[in-house]
Amino acid sequence: MSSLRYRADIDGLRALAVLGVVIYHAFPQNLPGGFVGVDIFFVISGYLISGILYKGVREGGFSFREFYARRVRRLFPALITVLLFCLGYGYFILLGDEYRQMGKHVAAGTLFIQNMVFWKESGYWDVASTLKPLLHLWSLAVEEQFYIIFPPLLLLFWKRKWPMVPLLWILLSASLIANLLMSYQSRETDFFITTYRAWEFLGGSLLAWWHYGKNHEEEAPFGNALSVVGIALLAASMILLKEKEPYPGWRAIMPVAGSVMLIAAGRQACINRQILSHPAVVWIGLISYPLYLFHWPALSFVHIVKGERPADVYIAGALAAAFLLTVATYYLVEKPIRFAKSRATIPLLVGAFLLTGVLGLTIWMGAIKPLTTSEEYRLVNIALSDRKIMDGYQGHLNKDGILVQTIGGGGPQTLFLGDSFMQQYMPRVRELLENNSGESRGALFVTCGGTPPIPGVHSDRVHECEALMKTFKKVLAENQTIDRVVIGGRWQLYFGTKGMYSVNDGVFLSEPDGKEMALKNLDQGISALVKEKKVFVLLCTPTGKKVDPKNYIQRKFIGDGLIKSTDLSAHEWLADVTLLNNSLKQLTLKNNANVIDPFVALTTNGICIREFEGIPIRYDDGHLRPGFVREHVKYLDETVAP
Repeated sequence: MSSLRYRADIDGLRALAVLGVVIYHAFPQNLPGGFVGVDIFFVISGYLISGILYKGVREGGFSFREFYARRVRRLFPALITVLLFCLGYGYFILLGDEYRQMGKHVAAGTLFIQNMVFWKESGYWDVASTLKPLLHLWSLAVEEQFYIIFPPLLLLFWKRKWPMVPLLWILLSASLIANLLMSYQSRETDFFITTYRAWEFLGGSLLAWWHYGKNHEEEAPFGNALSVVGIALLAASMILLKEKEPYPGWRAIMPVAGSVMLIAAGRQACINRQILSHPAVVWIGLISYPLYLFHWPALSFVHIVKGERPADVYIAGALAAAFLLTVATYYLVEKPIRFAKSRATIPLLVGAFLLTGVLGLTIWMGAIKPLTTSEEYRLVNIALSDRKIMDGYQGHLNKDGILVQTIGGGGPQTLFLGDSFMQQYMPRVRELLENNSGESRGALFVTCGGTPPIPGVHSDRVHECEALMKTFKKVLAENQTIDRVVIGGRWQLYFGTKGMYSVNDGVFLSEPDGKEMALKNLDQGISALVKEKKVFVLLCTPTGKKVDPKNYIQRKFIGDGLIKSTDLSAHEWLADVTLLNNSLKQLTLKNNANVIDPFVALTTNGICIREFEGIPIRYDDGHLRPGFVREHVKYLDETVAP
């Protein structure tokens, strides 16, 4: 198969991309838009891979077998190394559920579907991104999915003699328009799914067609101007763009256009020749792939061990470790294997890659557990594994994504409305009602995680808000046996998270006016309900990092840690929630409804209870364990009493 003429400036552009990503991940305040380095990589990949394809089909030397063999040689050695490194190091420091999740991500990594896995995981139930050592591999999955689809499509266009450029423009335009529309509907979908990223590759692909399909590689009209404008666009992207803004959306046009301009400018353009082709910059570009692979796991493990905000010295240490691993991998693994002449290289790489995936799958299934041997780890792992809230329920997910669960008899019904902080009580309700039948009492749960049970509340990130209240009204209207309604949720989340939940005409609940409007809506809803039902408003249980079992242990970089003493005092919890709780209590009592406050049952001697019989009572920073709820949480019993 034909090869492209080497361009040092493109390796220099790779260096710019990877340094942007690394600095952003390590010190986001210093380069808030450094994440656009991924978009730069996408453009480069689209350009180089398409160039190989165009040159191959034009000269009649294209081979799918050789094309994908080159991809295996290029990607697999370093990728296998980083996957095994993460599994090996994680074996010594991760908790049981963390190690299982890593196994899942490794298995997904060997199928190049990480982007879809992380897309499915994103949302209310998701753990922080910094606690996922393989999160960055989503971009590699997007790239490989493009490589799987695009070459056969391109060959089809070529063999059918269809107009190549118009078709590529149509594909690019369709993907770009889809990206723009999806950026307003679902940020997670727009970010992770290949359909909405394909236009970035196709931008490079169209340029490659001009260079290699039409044999204009050396032509660079206005090269200096293109290079200056291109580098200015990339610099502006990295400095001005912010993580909290919808992305990619229209904002990604800037780094994509800048990357295309720099490549189009040619190797002799001023920026390309003097900066991007400098030997030191080119060397960073040459090791950019393993550096990208290693930097995020190194930073993630620091966050796992040292918490959300590690000291800069630990971040610097992680980068140093990532750099050493990168250099070792590049010179000892990637280069020797990539240029090996043995015919067994490809089968061995594919076999090793698949075996790595099988190892990940085995860990995900729980057959291999991490080496955390201390008693503290054992007790925490017991708590973390006890999280199956809905076991034994016969529920379904309706078309709007709302869980409707039922239990007990067909007589008078108690309807529980809320989020996952309402779902957590299912084991207790089931314990009390599962033997009921006939005309005895039953219960219904209408719930959705991260969704406030407040009329008129919206969220750009949690799209089920309106659907929850719609389903509630529908179930209420269709079931005349409902005589009690319990409303509950993680109220502090909705009123305390800036820029996430809004009410009526778009006022955020975190603002005074938004809080007032949302409470008024809730007030009116309860007022209407109490005319026909007995209503209970359930306040939130104590939450926060100090009650999260994962924070009970002060981990070490070399294995087992020591138990931490981080009790959450009742005074500290009340200082955060008293104002909101008082507002909820006032509107509830004003409507002659009932207030249930778990605070008394979950505190003792001025301390929020963290453990019972040595085992944490929660499985994360707020949700109570099903086992604990089933046996010991009795403050809801009156809601289902005969």
